[in-house]
Amino acid sequence: PRPRPPPADTRGDLDSVINLARALLGDTKTFLELLKSRFPAEGEHKLESLPVLAMSALELPNIQASALLPRLCSDLLRYQRLLEWLRRAGGALRGLEPELGALRGRLERLRGRLEHLV
Repeated sequence: PRPRPPPADTRGDLDSVINLARALLGDTKTFLELLKSRFPAEGEHKLESLPVLAMSALELPNIQASALLPRLCSDLLRYQRLLEWLRRAGGALRGLEPELGALRGRLERLRGRLEHLV
């Protein structure tokens, strides 16, 4: 029998996913500030409840990636649907198309990397 090849080291892939997720979070906060400045609304909007990514691939043995990655993919799909809904919202947001496109592009890259890992 042939010896099994050693498992692939996915730390680089996971670091890339973490960096993309941090960038997506930053872009989302920037987009929210832009929305708030262009469309002031009553009430309080809080984006601070979003998760803070403060880990690296070296900490992965402490989490169960097999359970986490599919859930993250699912959550990102919901976020992608929200961005699509905003894009189709009509003329009021037409001026924000470049920002929405940038968010969508980063989100698609992140989802692609996650699907590769799953």
